Amino acid sequence: MPNIDPACPKRRTAIIGGSFDPIHNGHLYLAEKLSQDPDIERVAFLPVGNHHFKKDKIVLSFEQRLRLIREVLQPGVEVWLDDAGGSGYTADLMRRLQAKYPDRHFAFVIGSDNLRHLHLWYDFEWLQANVTFLIVPRVGYEVQELDELGINYLIKDIRPPEVSSSTIRRNIAQGLSIEGMVSERIKSQVLELYRPGSPR
Repeated sequence: MPNIDPACPKRRTAIIGGSFDPIHNGHLYLAEKLSQDPDIERVAFLPVGNHHFKKDKIVLSFEQRLRLIREVLQPGVEVWLDDAGGSGYTADLMRRLQAKYPDRHFAFVIGSDNLRHLHLWYDFEWLQANVTFLIVPRVGYEVQELDELGINYLIKDIRPPEVSSSTIRRNIAQGLSIEGMVSERIKSQVLELYRPGSPR
């Protein structure tokens, strides 16, 4: 049976993991709203080197993606690195974080569009027992069937702009606008890095 995670006496840290290829205004809006939430003490972006549901699709190097993230960080939001090298699996990452920071309570942020694949994640049984998922609704993917998943969860009714990294990459490839999709601080870099033929 699922468990709706109650208020926790430990310090709660929201982890936003992903490839961030590139980071966009949806990510930034989500992080800003979470940083203002009284249930959340800190928010951290945690970029991955590999994405097991997006194999061979990451365009920029880890270092390039990390640089873009750092240039748009807001007050109250951090970027963390998986200092163990990292398999890219959420279960391995959360094990390391829990061991390194036993006084903190972590919540792994996931969009409702990813719930349908959650049971396929590596070491799902461990995730069910040991990880709290902070679920953010996405348009067209209502939060449902949580009973069947049997996870510990929180739901935050945050509605980030409907923008995706893949849309940004596609628009650039087709010569279309990315206005309003990425921070103005990195817009010119994103256009250059993702343009067809870029040496990167």
